[in-house]
Amino acid sequence: MKKAKRFLTGLLSAALALSLCAMPAMAASDGETTTPPPANPVWTETEGSITIHKYEWNGKNGEAGTGEAGDSLPSNDKGETPTPLAGATFTVYQVKNEEDLKKYYDGKDVDWPTSWEDYAEKDATTGGYKLNSKASSDSSVIKVGSKTTNTSGVVKFEKLPLGLYLVLETETPDSVKTACVPFFVSVPMTKVSDDTNGALTDWLYDVHVFPKNSTAYGQAVLQKVGKQSGTNPEVTTMQGYKFKLYKKNDDGIWTQIVKKPANGVDNAGDLLDGADETGALTTGDDGKISVSGLTKGVYAFVETGVNASDGYILDSGIAYVFKIDGNGEMAKATEADVGVQYPENATSFDFTAFSGAEVKVKNYKPDFKKEIANKKYADYGIGDDVPYTLTVNVPENVTKLKTFTVSDEMDSNQLVVNSDIVVTGKVGETEETTFKEGTEYTLTITSAEGKSGFTIAFATDKIAAYAGGTITITYTAKLQPGASVGEVGNVNRADLKYSKKTDITTEEDPPYDIHDEAVVYTFKTGILKQNEDGEPLKDVEFTLYKKVDPEKDKINAAGTAVTFMGATKPILTPEEAAAKKLNATVSGEPKWFAVMTLKTGKDGRDVAKGLPNGEYKLVETKTHEGYNLLTEPVDANLTLDCTITWKKDTSFDGNGELKKHEYQSTVVKNGDTPYSYTEIVIINRKGFNLPTTGGFGTLLFSGIGVLLVVAGVGVLLSLKKKNRT
Repeated sequence: MKKAKRFLTGLLSAALALSLCAMPAMAASDGETTTPPPANPVWTETEGSITIHKYEWNGKNGEAGTGEAGDSLPSNDKGETPTPLAGATFTVYQVKNEEDLKKYYDGKDVDWPTSWEDYAEKDATTGGYKLNSKASSDSSVIKVGSKTTNTSGVVKFEKLPLGLYLVLETETPDSVKTACVPFFVSVPMTKVSDDTNGALTDWLYDVHVFPKNSTAYGQAVLQKVGKQSGTNPEVTTMQGYKFKLYKKNDDGIWTQIVKKPANGVDNAGDLLDGADETGALTTGDDGKISVSGLTKGVYAFVETGVNASDGYILDSGIAYVFKIDGNGEMAKATEADVGVQYPENATSFDFTAFSGAEVKVKNYKPDFKKEIANKKYADYGIGDDVPYTLTVNVPENVTKLKTFTVSDEMDSNQLVVNSDIVVTGKVGETEETTFKEGTEYTLTITSAEGKSGFTIAFATDKIAAYAGGTITITYTAKLQPGASVGEVGNVNRADLKYSKKTDITTEEDPPYDIHDEAVVYTFKTGILKQNEDGEPLKDVEFTLYKKVDPEKDKINAAGTAVTFMGATKPILTPEEAAAKKLNATVSGEPKWFAVMTLKTGKDGRDVAKGLPNGEYKLVETKTHEGYNLLTEPVDANLTLDCTITWKKDTSFDGNGELKKHEYQSTVVKNGDTPYSYTEIVIINRKGFNLPTTGGFGTLLFSGIGVLLVVAGVGVLLSLKKKNRT
């Protein structure tokens, strides 16, 4: 019996000890449990109470408590003051009644517990403790009730009949690593008297216990990255992106975390971001968000805003989930963890964003460019079909976009779009696939006055296979007689418009707009025909020839003609080129073709307008009356270089527009010399004019000829007579 009394006294001391989970009884110097002498059960009360003071205390075991309200906890070995812990649920069971307790203290035989494990076991669901099956079916085990500690960390069970009670921590706050080990409390319990020898002779009916928990708080890190389609590197300098943090409650509802926890209670401390009471978290210049002091549980980041100057698409409706485990570490969340409800403004969960150390949230944006034969500018002749290419790098989340359109517009006095628009798609090294109008896209031809162009609206749900790939639009536009000639250039514009956020039914804001331009140039050459005195010569005709450029000119398969300025131009034979002195010999190289005929007016001028760069020669085919034809061709080369000044934006403006290339001006040079149009002055000189057939001059010369013949005959006859004599 004495051994049983020693057990009880030690057990009660254990319940009150300052440990991480109900510390063991104080040990005597010899290593045995100190057991006070028994007291006769002379009780003056029929009821008592148990008051639990729950603290967050990360340190080594403290000293045993006395069970009185005046007990206090020291700072831990790190100098940290214990903090009251709210949210800990305790359940109290009476396992022995007053009669059994009296028998025990009287030293009589009674069935007495040897360990809390006779009654309780770990609850894998809550992380706390629960009655085992044996105790659950034992009618002598009576549940008193369950209560949860308040912000002061206190819970009190009152009006308890005298007896022995088992205290279980059935649920723990999220900040707690491990629930306290179950312990017994005797009501009443022996109290240290004023006896100088420390004899336990008094009785304590209102018992105060101070179980403690070791806690762990976690840190969550989010890394924001950007991916522009068509490029490999990911951008991490994603500053100014906004997120909200949510935590799943036990009832499956998600609550936004605006503040840090206090006393183990979420949202009870300081603001996560002291500058934003809405709880919005903003990425820094390294693209990161770091939130510390998070209690154990399931969390989700939801993106609420992007830095619009970057042009990235807000992937709305996604909750990027993760967990903070019992050790305060980030961990992967599963479908079983999140349940069936979503955080505010979310419609789906992303379980892949967490990568072991952080949540990595990626945003996408497309790219777009307009070119002429792989360049930003080119030169063509009036009547030529100018080949354009629009290249779209498709974002990986294109199927979630409401708007994804390409429009192209030009001045119809300068260029008119032909009906040869072709749209193709490609991913990686696969072959290009031609899109079908009415399936993957719809085509609308521009009908505005003075404009020529089109708009292609893509059916985003039909081009899923090309996400992260490339869409190419090719077409030609005919250069018109009204085109600007010279350094002004003919500017044509194209735009890619796309939604600013995913999964929307209406565009709340105007879409993003990537704007790009290309320029077509065309030039001219001209003549001024004069005599030696500087007087203009009228009705002089020249043929303008161009040397065939194999890289630019459209040569037919037979190599006998080119398509130039909208017409088929035969290539001269080697003999013809040599005869016109375009080539020095009949070598066949270079090749030439006739472009047009020039005929001077009264001012002696004519102009060949709307020509591309190239080597040209003028061959005079008819001259002014009284003047000789030129014996050699005249050079009329157009070998010009263009330097364009573009306005190039690197970020989107307040309207969501990025101007990749906006035309400003052009400087044209002929070699190192600035170009300005100057006509070619050609001087013709008068020649010796032969008389016309049947004129008076002919008769005169004929008469003179006859007289000369007669005179010659007379001379011959005279010589013969002399010889005879």
